Amino acid sequence: MVAKMKISEGKVVLKKKVSKKNKKSWRKNCNTKDVDDFLEDKRLEERLGAPFSERQDSELFHIDKIADDTKDATVRNPKKKSIKPNRCFQLLENSSAVPDPISVRNRVKTPEERKHVLVKVLKAQRKEKGILKRKEIVANQHRLSEKIKKQLSKPKIGEFASDIWEGDDDKSMTGPWITKTTLLHTLKNTGQIKKKLPEKFLKKPFVTPPVEAPHPGTSYNPTFGDHQSLLKEVAEKELEVKKEEAHLNRVTSKMFSRVTESERQNMWMEEMSQGLPKEAEEETQQENEGGDSYKAINPPVKIKKKTLKERRKLKEARQQALQQKQHKLEKKKISDLYKVKIMNKEIEEKKEKLEKIREKRKKMNAIKEQGTRKLSKVKFEPLDLEFNLSKEISGNLRGIKPQGSVLVDRFKSLQKRNVIEPAIRR
Repeated sequence: MVAKMKISEGKVVLKKKVSKKNKKSWRKNCNTKDVDDFLEDKRLEERLGAPFSERQDSELFHIDKIADDTKDATVRNPKKKSIKPNRCFQLLENSSAVPDPISVRNRVKTPEERKHVLVKVLKAQRKEKGILKRKEIVANQHRLSEKIKKQLSKPKIGEFASDIWEGDDDKSMTGPWITKTTLLHTLKNTGQIKKKLPEKFLKKPFVTPPVEAPHPGTSYNPTFGDHQSLLKEVAEKELEVKKEEAHLNRVTSKMFSRVTESERQNMWMEEMSQGLPKEAEEETQQENEGGDSYKAINPPVKIKKKTLKERRKLKEARQQALQQKQHKLEKKKISDLYKVKIMNKEIEEKKEKLEKIREKRKKMNAIKEQGTRKLSKVKFEPLDLEFNLSKEISGNLRGIKPQGSVLVDRFKSLQKRNVIEPAIRR
C-alpha cells in the first residue's frame, strides 16, 4: 500500500502508516500539538484575567486627559521611594488572576480559642493564688538556672580570665559506634578534616648530599697515608676492570676454536643430520620387500569366563585393600595428634624465616633508596677517581697538575642524585 503524501512549507513529506489499534498507539502516534497549544493559551488567559474579547474598552485602552509632568523623572525623592513596596517582595505576590476555587474558608482556631470558658476562669484563679502545675514549676526552675548559668559564664567588663586562642575546639569523634564513613562525613562538613600528604612529599628523593667531600688523598698536599690509600683504591678498581675483561674474553672469543670453512660445513651437516632415521628406513624397506603375508604382533585373544572361585578371590582382595586403606587413614590421624608439637615448631620456624626475609627486604629497600635509581635505559656510571702520582705532587696549588672537570663533576652529581636521567653523549 502506498503511503499518503503530505505537503507542508514547500516540502513533500511521506505520511507514515502506523498502528492505531489501541489507546496506547493513538497516544503515541497522534499529533496533539494544536490541542496542547489551545489549552496553554486558555491557561494564560485565566492567569491574566478575562479574555480580551470579553473585556470592555476601558479595561484595554486609556485616554490621557492630563499633561505630562515637565519635571525630570530622574530626580530622586527618598520619601516617595520609602512609600513604595520593596521590589524584593514582588516574587511573593500573587501574579495570577485565577479566582480561588474555595471562596469561603473556615478559619482555624488557635489553641487558646479552643479552650472552654470555665477552664480559662479556673486557670486565671489558680494564677492569682500562685498555684502552678508541676511542669510549669519545672520549666520556671530550668529557665532560672539557664539564666544564672549564662550570667556566670559571661565575663565581667575588664576581666580577662581565659585566653580565647589557647584551647582548641576538639570535639572527640571516637567510639565503637562511630563508623569511618560517619567520621569522615562529620569532619568534612565541620571543616576539621585534614588531608594526609603522601610520604614522598615529606622526604627528599635522594639521600646523597649535593656536594660530597672528596677523598683526603686528592688534596694538593696530602699526607703519605691518605695518598697511599687513594692509590690502593684506584689499583683495586683497575684490577676489577681487568678481571671482568678477561672473563668476557674467556667466555666469548677464547671459548670457540678456529676451523676452516670446509670443516665448519662438515660440522654443520653432521649436526643437522642428528636424529634422522636412516638405518631404520632401510630395514623397513627390506622387510616390506621380503614378504607380503600378514603377521599379527600380539597373540590371539581368547574369551575365558571367570570361575566362582576367581570371583570370590577378587572380591576378597578388594575388601582387604579397602580395609588396609582405612587402617592407614586411622593410623595417620593418630600419628598427626602426636605431631602437633613438631607442626607448631615448623610454623614458628617458618614465621622466623619470613621475619628475617622481611627485615632483609627492608634493608635492601633502604639501600636502594639511598642509591641511584634507574631513570633511563642507560646505566649510571660514576666518575673514575682523580689522582696524581707521587712525583706529580708539588705541595702547592701553582705547581699541581689539574685533574678532572668541575662541569662533568656537577653533571654526574645531578645524575647520581636522581635529578636528571643518565644519557649517552652524542
